Amino acid sequence: MSNNSSKYYKYVALFFLIVELLYFGIPDYVKPIFVYEYIIFFGLAYLFGILQDFFNLSEKTDRLLRIALIISSIVMAITSVYYKATFSVVFSVIMVVAISFSLYLAIKDNKKNKQKE
Repeated sequence: MSNNSSKYYKYVALFFLIVELLYFGIPDYVKPIFVYEYIIFFGLAYLFGILQDFFNLSEKTDRLLRIALIISSIVMAITSVYYKATFSVVFSVIMVVAISFSLYLAIKDNKKNKQKE
């Protein structure tokens, strides 16, 4: 039973984080566009995680969600450069590289599995 319940801990932690953000609020110096972009990015990331944990994703859905995450990261990077937010630029670039690399590995693995068949 503990093995199954450990799967849900990250979703409970996300719920508490959302409640905490709503309770304490967002600081005034944070631009609202960053809040919306980060909500979209982390929402897509958690949707991807939930779908991978609880459902058997097809290759097309897996690739589509990864591409959506890459596009969201690129938009965050462009916005960060415009508003000169250094941390956000670094975070966005790291996410673009990491998610692109994971997409590359997934495509490479799928090609290798198809060649074996």
